[in-house]
Amino acid sequence: MPKSSAFVPGHISGFFQVCNEFNDPARKGSRNCGPCIGAGVLTEVKTRESSSSKIEIFINDKEAPTALTSRTVVGEILKILDKPFEIKVNHKVKAPIGAGYGTSGAGAIGAALAVSRALKLRLDRSKVFSLAHKAEVLCGTGLGDVGAQMRGGLIVGLEPGCFPYGKLKEIGITKDMSIVCGTLGPFSTSELLNDPEFRNRSKKAGSRALKDFLSDESIKNFMKVSREFVSELGILDEELMEILDGVSSDCPWGASVVMLGRAIFAPARPSESKEVRKGFLNYFDRKSVMVPKVDFEGARIST
Repeated sequence: MPKSSAFVPGHISGFFQVCNEFNDPARKGSRNCGPCIGAGVLTEVKTRESSSSKIEIFINDKEAPTALTSRTVVGEILKILDKPFEIKVNHKVKAPIGAGYGTSGAGAIGAALAVSRALKLRLDRSKVFSLAHKAEVLCGTGLGDVGAQMRGGLIVGLEPGCFPYGKLKEIGITKDMSIVCGTLGPFSTSELLNDPEFRNRSKKAGSRALKDFLSDESIKNFMKVSREFVSELGILDEELMEILDGVSSDCPWGASVVMLGRAIFAPARPSESKEVRKGFLNYFDRKSVMVPKVDFEGARIST
């Protein structure tokens, strides 16, 4: 029974601009910026030849029939094969699901990498990028996580879409950076992304945020621009606003909201992360706070 596994980091967007001018999902996406984090998704895949093709998706060992993004990716790979296979995919997720940490994109990439390795398909990284990005767009689970997750680091998406349309740039930051995160709960990404009024607001606010960030590509300015973007987007509820104001004073570079989620993040050096985490614990319970490192490796095969 050929098997393989892959790890893909999570991803946080501090700001984004919805780009949906084209019908081709390869050209849709977002311009955005944010770090990849070590709280990601480990995907384990088992395969075997069969009389008919079958796909089973599990999340943390529980069957997940609604994991459409991963199912779509595996379905596309099955079309490449000249014989049917049964494929079992198990995502071990290390970040809160549905809270803006890019877990659906991480799962889709991991499924593509691991299935390709298990079946010796030798799909190149641009093909994996394309498969996962298109699945995210078609399933409405995300627009701009996949490119960053393939690469790792603090990434700004300059142009939307996957290969050959998407354009990414890595922003230099210290290699020991952590991202303190506090999560209140999930957020309906697809519902917002399908709202025309919200998309229009994101286009205006996101365009301004990208321009302001590119004038000063520093972590301090990234957090400043992200905070301004959140305010302009107008999606903060009273509870989240109160927490954001409360934790910001303990954060050396400030704090902002994970897009799109009911969660807050703040970068910190090793010498600062303990104090920042302590500030978060005034508003979040311990299980809701995590302090992952920035992941600079990006998506990779584990076994």
